[in-house]
Amino acid sequence: MSEYPLHAACMNNQLSKVQEYLENSEDEAKDIISKDADNRTALHWAVSSQATEIVTYLLSHMKEIDLDTLTDDAGWTPIHIAASIGNVLILKELCERQIKPDLNQVTFQGVTPLHLAVSKTHYTAVEYLLANGASTRIKDKKGQLPLHRACAIGSSKMVTLLCAKLSPVNARDNQGWTPLFHALAEGHGDVAVLLVNQYSADKDTQDNNEKTASDVALNDEVRKYFESHV
Repeated sequence: MSEYPLHAACMNNQLSKVQEYLENSEDEAKDIISKDADNRTALHWAVSSQATEIVTYLLSHMKEIDLDTLTDDAGWTPIHIAASIGNVLILKELCERQIKPDLNQVTFQGVTPLHLAVSKTHYTAVEYLLANGASTRIKDKKGQLPLHRACAIGSSKMVTLLCAKLSPVNARDNQGWTPLFHALAEGHGDVAVLLVNQYSADKDTQDNNEKTASDVALNDEVRKYFESHV
């Protein structure tokens, strides 16, 4: 990282060094969006390090820049990183600017910021994203919605939030699994019961191997709990 001093300063949360570098830059507009070997900008690293002051400082020099254009080797923008780490203060700074970012922009794996925030159970970040236009209906390259992920991690709170925002409950992923399959396969019987009883998930749907969600339950205990409560 020594060949990228601005990026290193952001990574190490060294605001004075960031300021010094840009103040002495011969081409600030170019340097502030220059990319390292991973195609990450200084802003990517500032967000990743949760260096809030540096994020604010960088953004004050990036008013004409569309953050959606700042993608790294995986297709991640700084917004994807902020959602993944769940820092809502930084997420707000990135989003509440004149050039609004697309909260439904996908990475090269088809993943939205909402997928990432849900996967890491960052509830407040998920609330913020949904309140500002994030869609519950975008599938990643595995064919999974954010709801599939919420069920896999067993978060009833997250499931409730996503379903309130009209997430499809019976959407099938690439192996034919609905969110209900993921809940039972990971042993989250309570989430599975919630899906069926509260949100009308179809417990008789078959996957690509002609198995139902009950068939892929983690164990007999989970299966029996589910079947006795729906």
